[in-house]
Amino acid sequence: MSFHSIDNLSLEDRRLFERFGRGPCVHIPFDLVHKAFESIVDNYPHVTAARHYDGTTITYRELDERANILSNRLIQRGLRPNGRVCVVVSRSIELLVGILAVLKAGAQYVPLDGGIVADAALDHIFNDARPRIILCLGKFRSKVEPHARKTRAEIVQLDGQDHEATLQDTARPNVAMDSSFGSYMIYTSGTTGKPKGVDVRHRNVTNNLLVEPASLKITVGKNVAQLLNISFDMGA
Repeated sequence: MSFHSIDNLSLEDRRLFERFGRGPCVHIPFDLVHKAFESIVDNYPHVTAARHYDGTTITYRELDERANILSNRLIQRGLRPNGRVCVVVSRSIELLVGILAVLKAGAQYVPLDGGIVADAALDHIFNDARPRIILCLGKFRSKVEPHARKTRAEIVQLDGQDHEATLQDTARPNVAMDSSFGSYMIYTSGTTGKPKGVDVRHRNVTNNLLVEPASLKITVGKNVAQLLNISFDMGA
């Protein structure tokens, strides 16, 4: 007999289903991705948050402050909650700054690997996501500009900027948002047609990463390599 619903089961099987078919309710410690990050900043400000292969490092406090500065400036430029920001980068510390800045502003980031993304894909994704702002590394600016002009998106370069700021600039943005807000949008490769955006919410990410078994027993001070394409879902 094929299974269509619990009504198809015998009374004894229904009892077993109710007994063993439900797991315990697990509390998710944070509803928002960047709030989970900020809790680590508050408790371990001087621990190294990231190390680039060129030897550059950044602590949790430094990463938080740089993300706050950029986030406040993006808000001043008109970025609004639930807006989308395309991030055209390669693996770098600037990538982390950009992602956190977008999340802190209540917006959703769209990661694109500037080294391999095709012009046709940029055209389609910019037109589909309709970002008001595009973050990119300087080495990809000339590649991004022609496509950004078509959608009238403003380009903000992540590297080569002066990071000096006032205490007010480094303050964490106070943006009203909840776990239903978009965290990131990953576009499919488009091998079977046009790339399609997959909308991922904060509650999906925190539920997936902050409880067992996905947390993988990762603790402060552990070294975790990120070797995946930044446009790949697991790379997020």
